[in-house]
Amino acid sequence: MRRIAAFAVAASAIAASLLMPTARNSAEPPPRPKTLPDFALPDAGMTVRKRSEWEAGKALVVIFTGTQCPQCNRFVPELGKIQEEYKAKGVSVIGINSNRNEQKEIAEHAKEHGVPFPILRDADHAVADALGIEVTPTALVVDSKWAIRYRGRIDRTQMGSATTGEDVRAALDAVLGGREVAKPETEARGCTVRRNEPKKEGAVTWTKDVAPIVYANCVQCHRMGQIGPMPLTDFNHASAFAQEIRSAVVAKRMPPWKPVGGQEFTGERKLTAEQIETIVKWVDGGTPEGDPKDEPAMPEFKSDWLMGEPDLVLDAGEDFEVRAGPDLYRHFLMPNKLTEDKWVSAVEVKPGNTRIVHHVLAYLDETGTAKRLDESEEGLGYEGGGGFPGFVPIGEMGGWTPGFFARPLPKGVARKLPKDATIVLQIHYNNPTGSAQKDRTKIGLYFAKDPVKQLLYQARILNPWFKIPAGEAAWEVNAAWPVNRDISVISVMPHCHLLGRKATMIAELPNGKETSLIEINDWDFKWQDTYNLKTPLHLPDGSNVRLTMTYDNSEDNPRNPNVPPVGIRWGEHTTDEMCLGYVNYVRDHEDLTKKKK
Repeated sequence: MRRIAAFAVAASAIAASLLMPTARNSAEPPPRPKTLPDFALPDAGMTVRKRSEWEAGKALVVIFTGTQCPQCNRFVPELGKIQEEYKAKGVSVIGINSNRNEQKEIAEHAKEHGVPFPILRDADHAVADALGIEVTPTALVVDSKWAIRYRGRIDRTQMGSATTGEDVRAALDAVLGGREVAKPETEARGCTVRRNEPKKEGAVTWTKDVAPIVYANCVQCHRMGQIGPMPLTDFNHASAFAQEIRSAVVAKRMPPWKPVGGQEFTGERKLTAEQIETIVKWVDGGTPEGDPKDEPAMPEFKSDWLMGEPDLVLDAGEDFEVRAGPDLYRHFLMPNKLTEDKWVSAVEVKPGNTRIVHHVLAYLDETGTAKRLDESEEGLGYEGGGGFPGFVPIGEMGGWTPGFFARPLPKGVARKLPKDATIVLQIHYNNPTGSAQKDRTKIGLYFAKDPVKQLLYQARILNPWFKIPAGEAAWEVNAAWPVNRDISVISVMPHCHLLGRKATMIAELPNGKETSLIEINDWDFKWQDTYNLKTPLHLPDGSNVRLTMTYDNSEDNPRNPNVPPVGIRWGEHTTDEMCLGYVNYVRDHEDLTKKKK
């Protein structure tokens, strides 16, 4: 393992964690059919469409799809592009929905999502069965003689990144060019085809055994309007995604909790071995519903805000239109009408459009510079880079990254919001949807109800002087922050981008002893959080906090945005990298409740 060391001084998701390759439970899968079977299926408008309708074409793209699967929905624009680009070459695109629980949703879904190709109803999943289709989306590229020349994924991209359609396009180009397809089969990733009706009764049921687990651990995110890609607030939805739930909890991808070492943190999201076993037995037993009388009441969420209604909610006043494409940094002023300074004990940032918001940082400006920058540009807000908001901030007011869960600060600790300060949200957009999107991100402030003894401070540990060579699967980069006074650590947050694999933060005490702050050995850009220590950790003057990031810049990394890999340096773009860590702390000897003499 190679190392680079340096000193430095003092942020959709869930879907990818749930979606996975799925295969039938058999020792050896049946042989793959080599031709597309004849069919006569009704489309969304109930007009019967036969295979012969497309016999004059040179190639046909068949997509087994669904209405509820987020992986299917993210590819709709890309498939529309493929249809438009290849139709003059004699290529058509059709979709087939074989999910027993979605047949009534097909027409409305196609209208809502602007699906530009016909979706056929395979209600008894006969076509899916004939072809051995287990996952949506699965793409087939079929030639003019109905031979299946390609089967598998649409492309290698993951949730949250821009689609390319590279695998389908490559197969089409080969078929149209009279060549063999270089890679005739890949592994599809997405949602299980819903073939069977759930059972009514069983040893383990939804109402008595599984609903209590889901309601206690999942529905905070998996409900309408929140970041979970599908609601799990009722039996119908939970049973439809039972295989995905089973896979995610067994692999411990869900609930999302990345630390495997370090301090004890508040809000740990973990299932017990017994809870995981219960879910497995329910799924393997056919997802029986049970007696509705046994089902507990779902938690009552009185607000869309995770911590309840804030004392003050601010936004830019109108929607902002984000152009399609990667990496736009925009700064928005959040003017307030406060008549006195406020102590803020908690902050929650709520993105208006989680599909395109990469991260948010909140800064405080008392100089008027942000207002002048805003007035100097047309439209809402002003543009800039990610490293500097255009002014020297007097402080920060939290932020948001994918996977972030807002939590209150410890009693007696707060951020200060001067009455004349303007909160500026620096928002990094990454819009892979193919069309302009609107966003109106809000910030909610919770004011301290108890006397404030200590101000929250933040140190940034960073190393921008590195290069990750192409092909390196375990490249290590280090940074450090020397502690120059007695402090107590409140929370920590490591940060990097798509190539990150591991992250550790270690405090070295003046006596040479080391204490682990946090250890993550399966970094996922979509699941970043600020990790709040259950008990603040005292670090004496002279301590040193080391940050170590390990990156995988090999072609084997499915998150690598570059194929073939290229050398990567520090940068603000999603496809660049960072070695960055935050330490939020208080000064041990500070007591704001005591009047200065």
